[in-house]
Amino acid sequence: QNSFGGLVAHHGSAIILSAEDDRDELHRRVSRLDSSNNRSGYRHDLLVVPLPNEGGVFPIMMKSDNTYVTSPEFEKIYEEMLEMDDLALVVIDPMASFVHADVNADPAAGAAFMGLLAQMSTETGATVMVNHHMAKIRDKEPITKPEEARNLIRGTSAIVDGVRSAFAIWQVDEGVAESRCDKLGIKYQRNMIYDGAVVKSNGVANREIRRFVRNANTGLLEDRTVDINLASDLSKITDKVIKRRDIIFNWIVREEREGNFLTTQGKETGIIDFAFNQPDWDTDADEIRRMCERGVDERNKNKEASAQETIRKDIQNLIGEGKIKKFRITKSGGYKYLGILDGKLSEIQEELVD
Repeated sequence: QNSFGGLVAHHGSAIILSAEDDRDELHRRVSRLDSSNNRSGYRHDLLVVPLPNEGGVFPIMMKSDNTYVTSPEFEKIYEEMLEMDDLALVVIDPMASFVHADVNADPAAGAAFMGLLAQMSTETGATVMVNHHMAKIRDKEPITKPEEARNLIRGTSAIVDGVRSAFAIWQVDEGVAESRCDKLGIKYQRNMIYDGAVVKSNGVANREIRRFVRNANTGLLEDRTVDINLASDLSKITDKVIKRRDIIFNWIVREEREGNFLTTQGKETGIIDFAFNQPDWDTDADEIRRMCERGVDERNKNKEASAQETIRKDIQNLIGEGKIKKFRITKSGGYKYLGILDGKLSEIQEELVD
């Protein structure tokens, strides 16, 4: 199981203190997330406190005279938390509803609340997660990197400074969102595509930007980083790469038709050898060599070897796509000659089997 780009290493019961959503809404959300009711067989519990149904929101921390104290309502719940042996996660949503102090402007208030959370985590042994809003941005100035997201976390800097880790989630530019939906083959909708990243950590953390897509059925933001990155890598197969592979394929087809069977490498038959040792032998060979060399970083000390590896990979790609295949032309020979699936080499190999 993954969460925020990392594996969930520890499981246990979870508590959610929800200030904004009532019981019915939370039941609907949980039911959509677990439509098969698998939760009924779980070892641990999910305990959700919908405060709108429990007499309204109470503060976890409030200012009294010149100091900050916890409320009697929270202290009762906290006593119950301390009695739980398997408590693994406490979620407070959102922070602004549970702090009756000016955490947006008063660094002392921010530091006091973060200190209280650290105490809760230490005493319960659970991870304490607080959801907090970010400052609104103009549509023409979307967030593009984690550093920008960190600076937009609302309130005094004591909030970010006081936590062990901060993970920010932000909506991406509409054009980027549409492009990702297109690559994933899903219909684009507003408020569907988000990025997220660790923007502060006291320890080692995966700071890679995670790519999220909202599930249309559950409303959950699902981590689709691997799928989106893979789609981006595939889209990097540029027109030049396609052209180069087409030249190699057409060359193989033409030579097979004329009875000149090519191999990947070899002094008299190898595509690589023709391209680099006999560049004037064929205009296609010369073009392939030049295209491969242009694709190699100029700082590469072994430029020719890298360009040759590019040709080798192109041939393997053509084989993987089922466009060509390796054949043999004698019973004792190896499968090294390149040809199409129903060409002369295929006929020769069938005769060898007969």
